[in-house]
Amino acid sequence: MIVDRRAFEARKKALVERLEREAAQGRVDEDIYPFLRKLNQLPWLYTTSSCSGRILLASVKTPSYSKGRGFEAVAKWHHAVSAEEAAKALEGHDDVWMLVRGAILHIAVNSARRAYELISLARETGHKHSGILAINRAGIIVEILGEERLDMPLKIGGSPVADVEAAVESANRVLLLAKARLAWLMARLEAEYFGGPAPSDDEIRKGLRRLAGCLWR
Repeated sequence: MIVDRRAFEARKKALVERLEREAAQGRVDEDIYPFLRKLNQLPWLYTTSSCSGRILLASVKTPSYSKGRGFEAVAKWHHAVSAEEAAKALEGHDDVWMLVRGAILHIAVNSARRAYELISLARETGHKHSGILAINRAGIIVEILGEERLDMPLKIGGSPVADVEAAVESANRVLLLAKARLAWLMARLEAEYFGGPAPSDDEIRKGLRRLAGCLWR
C-alpha cells in the first residue's frame, strides 16, 4: 500500500495537536516530551503514542504478555519508586504483580525506506523487538520496543510472596537500564536527523554493561 500524502499530513496535524493537548494535561512522559516535539518537526514522520518506560503494579492472577484476564492497574510510575509507595499501593488487593516495561514508541512514516531506517537505528541501540506494526494510507507505523522487562508476583491470594523492598530495588534497576537505552536511541536519532554530535556506539555499549554490572553487584 502506498501512503497517501494528504492522509498522512492530515493525520500528522491531528496527532501533533493531540500531543500538545495531552502534554498540557500531564499525560505525556516528561522525560521524552521535548524530544517528541522535536521529532515531529521532521516532515516525513509523526509520533502516535509513546512511553519512556514504567513500573506497574497490577491486580491480576496470571499476567500474559499483553496484560492478562481481569487485569487491573493498581499503580503506575514512569520513574524510580520507593518501597513505601509500592507497599501502600498493595493494600486492599489479593493478587498483585510488579511489572517493568522498557520504552515503547509508535512512529508513523511516509515510506518503507524511512521505516527501515528507524528500525535499524532502534535495533542497533538494543531495541531488538522493533518492527513494522501496521500499514495504512496515513502512514507506515513503526513500533520501537525496549527489551527490558520484569514480571514479579508480590501477593498471591492475599499473602505476600516477595520482599517489597527487594522487588522495588530490582524494578528500579531494570527501569534505569531501560531509560539509559532510550537515551542512546534518542542520541542516535538526534545525530542522524538533526546534526547533533554522534555518540560512540562502542563506548555506549561499554557504558551500559558497566551500569548493569554496578546495578547488580
